[in-house]
Amino acid sequence: MTSGNDMDGTMVWDSQGMPWSVAFDDQYFCKEYGYEEALYVVCQGNNLKERFSSLDSAVDGVFTIIETGFGTGLDFCCAWQLWDECAPRSWSLHFISVELYPLSADQIVRALSLWPCLSPHKEELAAQYRPGSGGMGDFSFGSGRIRLTVIFDHVIPALAAIKEQGLAPNGADAWSLDGFAPSKNPEMWSDGVFSGMAALSRCGTTLATFTVAGFVRRGLEAQGFEVQRVLGHGRKKNVLTGHFKG
Repeated sequence: MTSGNDMDGTMVWDSQGMPWSVAFDDQYFCKEYGYEEALYVVCQGNNLKERFSSLDSAVDGVFTIIETGFGTGLDFCCAWQLWDECAPRSWSLHFISVELYPLSADQIVRALSLWPCLSPHKEELAAQYRPGSGGMGDFSFGSGRIRLTVIFDHVIPALAAIKEQGLAPNGADAWSLDGFAPSKNPEMWSDGVFSGMAALSRCGTTLATFTVAGFVRRGLEAQGFEVQRVLGHGRKKNVLTGHFKG
């Protein structure tokens, strides 16, 4: 590993110039398939293209995605890109994420520079994004059609804060579970997280995640989610998708 302009030792750049988490000794994304995997797992796994396209243009509504692990902002930028392409102008997207070890805006720009198609989104994100230890960041993009809320805290109290502060008054429409591998970051995949998810879900809320660990599937099922293993992308043989039954 080679150190870069890292923030409190949170990450370094490896020999190929890829972001690597110091805290969890794991990569943020796959160099070859990172963007495609995010589109496949998070967007396609939650059926976002079809759901965005089918929103009623006569309604002023909010579609809410909650993510565990903001990281480089890759999932957010992919969802934002798809929203711009598919969603009616009368709707807004509220993307809520949790991040205990935030990267700087400069690090996010460098990490996402692998994919030129995300350039407009990463630049607008970097112009506003100011992480901090503790507290919350609330950002607006796309002339107000995109709201990003990032809670800089451990995941369980962060989920509780989303509930207590009414950040998702109608619950999540979709979940992106993206907090490094369970073996590296067990806190992100605990029963407390799954129960927090259930409290912020309603019948039909969807989820998608890279991991297929058995205890993750069982933990989600115990909280009222129905999950299934589906074909993965790139180096991931399988991934999990599902929905909340209540």
